[in-house]
Amino acid sequence: MSTAALAVLLVASMLAVGTTLSTTDFRALADRPTVPVLAVLANVVVVPGLAVVLASLAGLGPDATFGIVLAAAAPGGGTGALLTLHARGDLAVGAALQGVYAPLGLLSVPLWAWVAGYDPVPAGLGGVVLVAGGLLGQVVPVAVGMLLRRRRPAMAQRVHRVSRRVADVLLTVLVLYFLVTGVTRLPEVGWSAIGVIGVVVLACLSPALMPVFDPAAARRAVAMTTAVRNLSLALFVADAAGPVVVLTLLAYGLLMYGLSVPVALLLARTAAPVS
Repeated sequence: MSTAALAVLLVASMLAVGTTLSTTDFRALADRPTVPVLAVLANVVVVPGLAVVLASLAGLGPDATFGIVLAAAAPGGGTGALLTLHARGDLAVGAALQGVYAPLGLLSVPLWAWVAGYDPVPAGLGGVVLVAGGLLGQVVPVAVGMLLRRRRPAMAQRVHRVSRRVADVLLTVLVLYFLVTGVTRLPEVGWSAIGVIGVVVLACLSPALMPVFDPAAARRAVAMTTAVRNLSLALFVADAAGPVVVLTLLAYGLLMYGLSVPVALLLARTAAPVS
Protein backbone atom coordinates (compact mmCIF):
# COMPACT_ATOMS: atom_id res chain seq x y z
CA MET A 1 0.00 0.00 0.00
CA SER A 2 1.48 3.35 -1.03
CA THR A 3 2.65 6.04 1.37
CA ALA A 4 0.16 8.47 -0.20
CA ALA A 5 -2.76 6.12 0.48
CA LEU A 6 -1.66 5.69 4.10
CA ALA A 7 -1.45 9.46 4.47
CA VAL A 8 -4.98 9.88 3.10
CA LEU A 9 -6.19 7.15 5.46
CA LEU A 10 -4.67 8.97 8.44
CA VAL A 11 -6.08 12.38 7.46
CA ALA A 12 -9.54 11.00 6.65
CA SER A 13 -9.63 9.05 9.92
CA MET A 14 -8.69 12.03 12.05
CA LEU A 15 -11.07 14.35 10.18
CA ALA A 16 -13.91 11.92 10.83
CA VAL A 17 -12.95 11.85 14.51
CA GLY A 18 -12.51 15.62 14.74
CA THR A 19 -16.01 16.36 13.42
CA THR A 20 -17.44 14.52 16.45
CA LEU A 21 -15.32 16.30 19.10
CA SER A 22 -15.41 19.56 21.04
CA THR A 23 -13.02 21.27 23.47
CA THR A 24 -15.30 20.11 26.28
CA ASP A 25 -14.37 16.51 25.51
CA PHE A 26 -10.66 17.23 26.00
CA ARG A 27 -11.26 19.26 29.16
CA ALA A 28 -13.14 16.28 30.59
CA LEU A 29 -10.17 14.06 29.75
CA ALA A 30 -7.79 16.41 31.57
CA ASP A 31 -9.93 16.05 34.69
CA ARG A 32 -9.26 12.29 34.82
CA PRO A 33 -5.53 11.82 34.11
CA THR A 34 -5.38 8.28 35.51
CA VAL A 35 -6.63 6.72 32.26
CA PRO A 36 -4.05 8.33 29.92
CA VAL A 37 -1.19 7.78 32.38
CA LEU A 38 -1.96 4.08 32.75
CA ALA A 39 -2.51 3.75 29.00
CA VAL A 40 0.91 5.26 28.26
CA LEU A 41 2.58 2.91 30.74
CA ALA A 42 0.82 -0.06 29.17
CA ASN A 43 2.00 0.96 25.70
CA VAL A 44 5.64 1.77 26.38
CA VAL A 45 6.35 -0.65 29.26
CA VAL A 46 3.88 -3.53 29.55
CA VAL A 47 3.28 -4.43 25.88
CA PRO A 48 6.94 -4.41 24.74
CA GLY A 49 8.02 -6.08 27.98
CA LEU A 50 5.48 -8.84 27.39
CA ALA A 51 6.77 -9.28 23.83
CA VAL A 52 10.36 -9.68 25.05
CA VAL A 53 9.38 -12.24 27.70
CA LEU A 54 7.14 -14.29 25.40
CA ALA A 55 9.70 -14.35 22.58
CA SER A 56 12.32 -15.57 25.02
CA LEU A 57 10.07 -18.27 26.47
CA ALA A 58 9.09 -19.44 22.97
CA GLY A 59 12.74 -19.68 21.92
CA LEU A 60 12.20 -17.63 18.77
CA GLY A 61 15.00 -16.86 16.36
CA PRO A 62 16.70 -13.46 16.53
CA ASP A 63 15.02 -12.01 13.44
CA ALA A 64 11.48 -12.99 14.44
CA THR A 65 12.11 -11.74 17.97
CA PHE A 66 13.43 -8.43 16.68
CA GLY A 67 10.39 -7.92 14.44
CA ILE A 68 7.93 -8.64 17.24
CA VAL A 69 9.77 -6.36 19.67
CA LEU A 70 9.86 -3.54 17.12
CA ALA A 71 6.09 -3.75 16.61
CA ALA A 72 5.35 -4.04 20.33
CA ALA A 73 7.60 -1.07 21.14
CA ALA A 74 6.06 1.24 18.50
CA PRO A 75 2.76 2.64 19.78
CA GLY A 76 0.59 5.17 18.01
CA GLY A 77 -0.62 3.51 14.82
CA GLY A 78 -2.60 5.87 12.60
CA THR A 79 -5.87 3.89 12.56
CA GLY A 80 -6.28 3.55 16.32
CA ALA A 81 -8.65 6.52 16.52
CA LEU A 82 -10.65 5.23 13.55
CA LEU A 83 -11.15 1.87 15.25
CA THR A 84 -12.10 3.76 18.42
CA LEU A 85 -14.80 5.47 16.36
CA HIS A 86 -16.04 2.10 15.10
CA ALA A 87 -15.96 0.64 18.61
CA ARG A 88 -17.96 3.60 19.91
CA GLY A 89 -15.18 4.46 22.29
CA ASP A 90 -14.25 7.79 23.84
CA LEU A 91 -12.91 9.71 20.85
CA ALA A 92 -11.17 12.38 22.93
CA VAL A 93 -9.23 9.64 24.73
CA GLY A 94 -8.45 7.89 21.43
CA ALA A 95 -7.27 11.03 19.62
CA ALA A 96 -5.22 12.28 22.58
CA LEU A 97 -3.53 8.92 23.19
CA GLN A 98 -2.72 8.42 19.52
CA GLY A 99 -1.01 11.82 19.45
CA VAL A 100 0.98 11.10 22.63
CA TYR A 101 2.09 7.62 21.58
CA ALA A 102 3.67 8.59 18.24
CA PRO A 103 6.66 10.61 19.57
CA LEU A 104 7.15 8.15 22.43
CA GLY A 105 7.86 5.49 19.81
CA LEU A 106 11.08 7.27 18.88
CA LEU A 107 12.33 6.52 22.40
CA SER A 108 10.72 3.16 23.13
CA VAL A 109 11.74 1.41 19.90
CA PRO A 110 15.55 1.75 20.33
CA LEU A 111 15.26 1.26 24.11
CA TRP A 112 13.40 -2.03 23.83
CA ALA A 113 15.64 -3.18 20.99
CA TRP A 114 18.54 -2.77 23.42
CA VAL A 115 16.65 -4.56 26.22
CA ALA A 116 15.98 -7.48 23.85
CA GLY A 117 19.72 -7.78 23.19
CA TYR A 118 20.04 -5.93 19.90
CA ASP A 119 22.11 -2.90 19.07
CA PRO A 120 19.69 0.02 19.35
CA VAL A 121 18.81 1.35 15.93
CA PRO A 122 18.29 5.10 16.26
CA ALA A 123 15.58 6.37 13.97
CA GLY A 124 17.58 9.52 13.28
CA LEU A 125 16.28 12.43 11.24
CA GLY A 126 14.22 10.16 9.01
CA GLY A 127 12.34 8.78 11.99
CA VAL A 128 11.74 12.25 13.38
CA VAL A 129 10.36 13.38 10.02
CA LEU A 130 8.15 10.27 9.85
CA VAL A 131 6.70 10.89 13.32
CA ALA A 132 6.38 14.65 12.79
CA GLY A 133 4.48 14.06 9.56
CA GLY A 134 2.22 11.59 11.32
CA LEU A 135 1.52 14.05 14.13
CA LEU A 136 0.75 16.80 11.63
CA GLY A 137 -1.61 14.45 9.83
CA GLN A 138 -3.42 13.83 13.12
CA VAL A 139 -3.55 17.23 14.80
CA VAL A 140 -4.52 19.38 11.82
CA PRO A 141 -7.51 17.27 10.63
CA VAL A 142 -8.82 16.95 14.20
CA ALA A 143 -8.57 20.73 14.67
CA VAL A 144 -10.28 21.39 11.33
CA GLY A 145 -13.05 18.93 12.16
CA MET A 146 -13.63 20.47 15.59
CA LEU A 147 -13.73 23.96 14.07
CA LEU A 148 -16.29 22.85 11.48
CA ARG A 149 -18.44 21.24 14.17
CA ARG A 150 -18.39 24.44 16.19
CA ARG A 151 -19.05 26.94 13.39
CA ARG A 152 -20.80 24.95 10.68
CA PRO A 153 -22.39 21.86 12.22
CA ALA A 154 -24.36 20.91 9.10
CA MET A 155 -21.21 20.95 6.99
CA ALA A 156 -19.38 19.02 9.72
CA GLN A 157 -21.93 16.23 9.46
CA ARG A 158 -21.45 16.01 5.71
CA VAL A 159 -17.67 16.05 6.05
CA HIS A 160 -17.90 13.35 8.72
CA ARG A 161 -19.88 11.05 6.46
CA VAL A 162 -17.52 11.49 3.51
CA SER A 163 -14.26 11.26 5.47
CA ARG A 164 -15.44 8.23 7.42
CA ARG A 165 -16.44 6.48 4.21
CA VAL A 166 -13.05 7.23 2.65
CA ALA A 167 -11.25 6.04 5.79
CA ASP A 168 -13.29 2.84 5.92
CA VAL A 169 -12.56 2.03 2.28
CA LEU A 170 -8.83 2.61 2.75
CA LEU A 171 -8.80 0.61 5.98
CA THR A 172 -10.40 -2.28 4.10
CA VAL A 173 -7.72 -1.97 1.42
CA LEU A 174 -5.02 -1.96 4.12
CA VAL A 175 -6.39 -5.12 5.71
CA LEU A 176 -6.57 -6.79 2.30
CA TYR A 177 -2.98 -5.71 1.64
CA PHE A 178 -1.81 -7.49 4.76
CA LEU A 179 -3.85 -10.55 3.79
CA VAL A 180 -2.45 -10.71 0.26
CA THR A 181 1.16 -10.03 1.19
CA GLY A 182 1.30 -11.92 4.47
CA VAL A 183 -1.08 -14.85 4.77
CA THR A 184 0.72 -17.21 2.39
CA ARG A 185 4.09 -16.42 3.97
CA LEU A 186 3.13 -17.01 7.59
CA PRO A 187 4.95 -20.39 7.69
CA GLU A 188 8.20 -18.55 6.89
CA VAL A 189 7.84 -16.59 10.14
CA GLY A 190 7.16 -19.76 12.14
CA TRP A 191 4.06 -20.80 14.02
CA SER A 192 5.66 -20.14 17.40
CA ALA A 193 6.24 -16.54 16.35
CA ILE A 194 2.65 -16.30 15.08
CA GLY A 195 1.45 -17.56 18.45
CA VAL A 196 3.50 -14.95 20.30
CA ILE A 197 2.14 -12.20 18.03
CA GLY A 198 -1.41 -13.39 18.67
CA VAL A 199 -0.94 -13.29 22.45
CA VAL A 200 0.59 -9.81 22.30
CA VAL A 201 -2.27 -8.47 20.16
CA LEU A 202 -4.87 -10.00 22.48
CA ALA A 203 -3.07 -8.45 25.45
CA CYS A 204 -3.27 -5.08 23.68
CA LEU A 205 -7.03 -5.53 23.30
CA SER A 206 -7.53 -6.59 26.93
CA PRO A 207 -8.01 -3.03 28.32
CA ALA A 208 -11.54 -3.25 26.90
CA LEU A 209 -12.28 -5.57 29.85
CA MET A 210 -10.28 -3.77 32.57
CA PRO A 211 -12.25 -1.66 35.08
CA VAL A 212 -9.10 0.38 35.80
CA PHE A 213 -9.75 2.19 32.51
CA ASP A 214 -13.40 2.98 33.30
CA PRO A 215 -15.71 4.31 32.01
CA ALA A 216 -16.48 1.73 29.34
CA ALA A 217 -16.02 4.17 26.45
CA ALA A 218 -12.50 4.97 27.68
CA ARG A 219 -11.73 1.23 27.95
CA ARG A 220 -12.67 0.78 24.30
CA ALA A 221 -10.52 3.74 23.27
CA VAL A 222 -7.48 2.46 25.19
CA ALA A 223 -7.92 -1.02 23.72
CA MET A 224 -8.13 0.18 20.12
CA THR A 225 -5.26 2.65 20.30
CA THR A 226 -3.10 0.09 22.10
CA ALA A 227 -3.86 -2.69 19.62
CA VAL A 228 -2.85 -0.64 16.56
CA ARG A 229 0.93 -0.29 16.60
CA ASN A 230 2.93 2.16 14.51
CA LEU A 231 4.14 -0.35 11.94
CA SER A 232 5.38 2.43 9.65
CA LEU A 233 7.94 3.40 12.28
CA ALA A 234 8.78 -0.25 12.98
CA LEU A 235 9.28 -0.95 9.28
CA PHE A 236 11.44 2.15 8.94
CA VAL A 237 13.76 0.84 11.66
CA ALA A 238 13.62 -2.72 10.29
CA ASP A 239 14.48 -1.70 6.73
CA ALA A 240 18.19 -2.49 7.23
CA ALA A 241 17.59 -5.47 9.50
CA GLY A 242 16.77 -8.13 6.91
CA PRO A 243 13.78 -9.65 5.12
CA VAL A 244 12.68 -11.96 7.96
CA VAL A 245 12.25 -9.00 10.31
CA VAL A 246 10.15 -7.19 7.72
CA LEU A 247 8.11 -10.34 7.07
CA THR A 248 7.51 -10.70 10.81
CA LEU A 249 6.17 -7.14 10.90
CA LEU A 250 3.83 -7.93 8.00
CA ALA A 251 2.61 -10.97 9.94
CA TYR A 252 2.10 -8.73 12.97
CA GLY A 253 0.01 -6.34 10.87
CA LEU A 254 -2.10 -9.22 9.57
CA LEU A 255 -2.93 -10.49 13.06
CA MET A 256 -3.26 -6.97 14.45
CA TYR A 257 -6.02 -6.01 12.04
CA GLY A 258 -7.41 -9.51 11.83
CA LEU A 259 -8.17 -9.42 15.55
CA SER A 260 -8.73 -5.74 16.31
CA VAL A 261 -11.26 -4.98 13.56
CA PRO A 262 -13.69 -7.77 14.60
CA VAL A 263 -13.24 -6.81 18.25
CA ALA A 264 -14.04 -3.17 17.44
CA LEU A 265 -17.24 -4.21 15.67
CA LEU A 266 -18.17 -6.52 18.53
CA LEU A 267 -17.64 -3.77 21.10
CA ALA A 268 -19.81 -1.44 19.04
CA ARG A 269 -22.70 -3.88 19.27
CA THR A 270 -22.62 -3.73 23.06
CA ALA A 271 -22.05 0.01 23.43
CA ALA A 272 -24.30 3.02 23.48
CA PRO A 273 -23.63 5.58 20.74
CA VAL A 274 -21.05 8.22 21.67
CA SER A 275 -22.29 11.77 21.26
